[in-house]
Amino acid sequence: MNQLHRFAVISLSALALAACNTTPPQQTATGPGGCKPLGGTQQTTTANSNTTNAAIGAVAGGVLGAVVGRNVANRSSVGTRNGLLLGALAGGLAGSQYNKMIGMTEQNDGSVKLNIPGSVMFSTGSATISPAFASTLDSVAGTIKEYCGLTATVTGHTDNTGTVEGNRRLSEERARSVANYLVSRGVDPMRLQQAGRGQNEPIATNATEEGRAQNRRVEIFVRPPAS
Repeated sequence: MNQLHRFAVISLSALALAACNTTPPQQTATGPGGCKPLGGTQQTTTANSNTTNAAIGAVAGGVLGAVVGRNVANRSSVGTRNGLLLGALAGGLAGSQYNKMIGMTEQNDGSVKLNIPGSVMFSTGSATISPAFASTLDSVAGTIKEYCGLTATVTGHTDNTGTVEGNRRLSEERARSVANYLVSRGVDPMRLQQAGRGQNEPIATNATEEGRAQNRRVEIFVRPPAS
């Protein structure tokens, strides 16, 4: 077992023991507005209630993300920040019922792309967020707010059904709807950007329904602060 695997096993064992404790680990707020640096230290407090599954997931995600991040990209700062951010987002989404449907891809610039199927977020032809998906976006908003300097770009995409102009408008409306929702959950609008790509950037063929379903999506690029 190499050093990376040993560290991961030990860390997860510690988390399993922590789940039995009624005192959750709390992050130290060190930035303006109570945010904390990505990969910041932890302190224990007795002020809050019992540890929840979401909190355990966040810690687990952060630990594994940090381990992976520090062992990729020749230990570059991009690799480290990428892994830490991936872990933070994975932990935040651990309790979502849509967790397995949301793709997470590490980007070369240190950001993480969340690829969300449009079918779980919107009804056909609509830019109104599904109430069932709202709690998942709450987790994304919470992660962005929690860490100092994180920014995000929301990008909407469609398949090629309908007109080019209609698809462009729909993709822009969906991106705007997601960005507005994140703002309503306390994310600083200065930390958000939005764009609609319409049908111009397919990731699969539009010749089949399966391919079109993949193309109907929203991408959220979450970026760490510059080092």
